[in-house]
Amino acid sequence: MLIPESGVHQTSERYFFTPSSLARELFYYLTRCGHYFCSSLYSFSHESEIARQGDHNQNIMLFLIHAGAMELTLGGVETLAAAGQVVLFDCREPYRYAGSDGLEFTWLLFNGLNTRDFYRRILQAHGGRQVFAPAGVPEIARLLDGLLSGCAADERPSEAACSQLLHRLLCLLLLEERPAAQDGSDRIAQAIRYMNRNLYGPLSVQEAAAAVNLSPSHFSRAFKARTGYSPYEYIVLRRIDKAKYLLTSTRQTVGEIAYATGYNSEENFIHSFRKHVGIPPGLFRKYPV
Repeated sequence: MLIPESGVHQTSERYFFTPSSLARELFYYLTRCGHYFCSSLYSFSHESEIARQGDHNQNIMLFLIHAGAMELTLGGVETLAAAGQVVLFDCREPYRYAGSDGLEFTWLLFNGLNTRDFYRRILQAHGGRQVFAPAGVPEIARLLDGLLSGCAADERPSEAACSQLLHRLLCLLLLEERPAAQDGSDRIAQAIRYMNRNLYGPLSVQEAAAAVNLSPSHFSRAFKARTGYSPYEYIVLRRIDKAKYLLTSTRQTVGEIAYATGYNSEENFIHSFRKHVGIPPGLFRKYPV
């Protein structure tokens, strides 16, 4: 495949995607992707001729580094990406990167739906870093390899399938998803089971952390990294779920439901329910939404 970029070996691959009006309106969509093998002659920036063409600099870029290293300047900050790391940046902001001899990486240029909301939350989850090593790297690599293999065989996925793939990638970058531990050593999974068993009693985050031998601060950080929300939020939302079920399937009073779902007063329950559902429990009982 002829790729007219200095420092890119001709064993590399590059593919283009032209999103339909439907994809631009409703899907996550790809505009380009590739698998590059590079030398130290390779470099690229927002000022490169290719970058200034079309909508290139309106998208989000993702790299997965397989071998070698890449020097980057993102938002005026110099950084280095090595094998096993992901790079994520908004092409609307100034960027520059260059390869080392032996650099191998897969890249995606994409956009659509709430891509930039995902982007902001992903950076927030990784302490503002645009170069990081997510727990889901093996699955990310598998998904990207499947995409490129399909393109090489002229069997690229449909726009709907591409959208699903991109959403899965974004979730893997945001949340620290790991395969379930077979030996029962997954403390967050243990904590969730403990919380579910004790959800409707006087359960606290400190108690849940102690049940799996973690400090409350460490437990809260690990829980949010895995699930996307705090342990306290998990407790509240699961109690609200139970309350919705009781409101629509029993004749228990609002006060009885409040105590049955772990609240210490009817007033606190009504305040919490209204905050998370948008309407008070009495109205939800009449008009479940």
